[in-house]
Amino acid sequence: MLHSRLRLTFGASLELGLCMGEGTPPETQALVVPQDVHLLLGEAGPLEEGGPTPKQAAHKAAESEPRPPGSLVLVAGSPLLMQAVVYDFSRTPHARAADVYAALVASLEEGRTRHLARLAVQPVGTAHTGVEPRTFLRLLLLACSTAAELGTSVERLRVVLPSPAELARYELLLRALVNGS
Repeated sequence: MLHSRLRLTFGASLELGLCMGEGTPPETQALVVPQDVHLLLGEAGPLEEGGPTPKQAAHKAAESEPRPPGSLVLVAGSPLLMQAVVYDFSRTPHARAADVYAALVASLEEGRTRHLARLAVQPVGTAHTGVEPRTFLRLLLLACSTAAELGTSVERLRVVLPSPAELARYELLLRALVNGS
């Protein structure tokens, strides 16, 4: 796992940083990943032997009541998987800033409720005609500030990026936001 040297602190203890690599940073207790209102994207946990096929699961999801954008779906495991429901493919854009913000705040609140200290988040809402990475980072800064003001058990939050190029890009964007550019 490659970590950026850039660290931001909110309140007394919440530290935000960027990292790049496969999986999650060491000691991560929960990972926030993107999801759509029908629960068809991302990780849904392991398929059980004799359970529904992916095609059957997709059909069932399409027939079920959509999840509200901005909500979370929790999948037990280590780390806990927090699926941020930010995409709705029946509208354009598919992800909206208000829903991304709501999901980020919900994930930090869930971390506080569960007394978690270390969370990681993928850049939720930035794919599939969603929000721009700069917007995601602005919303994340706002969510971290809100969590710190309200009190949180989360001490370390890492944005997990897929490549060195994305790590460099997000670091530049984050520096520009912090410097008011």
